[in-house]
Amino acid sequence: MRTVSFQGVQLTAGQKLRAQQQQHVRAFMSPVLAQQVADTLAVIELRKEQGAKPEKLWFPDRQEHGTPSIAEWMGF
Repeated sequence: MRTVSFQGVQLTAGQKLRAQQQQHVRAFMSPVLAQQVADTLAVIELRKEQGAKPEKLWFPDRQEHGTPSIAEWMGF
């Protein structure tokens, strides 16, 4: 783990908040959760090396161009 010294350096309010959030997350994460995250990332990297494409989560239902007329909208 890296240790960083901020002696003589003033942090902005955003930087202080981010550091507090990171410390909170580190304290909150259980070893089991950390292991699950590490395992998942390892599987993803393995799939990338094998050339597997990511799962398609979003796909277009239909593609239309232009604005429909009132008659089309009403079904005429």
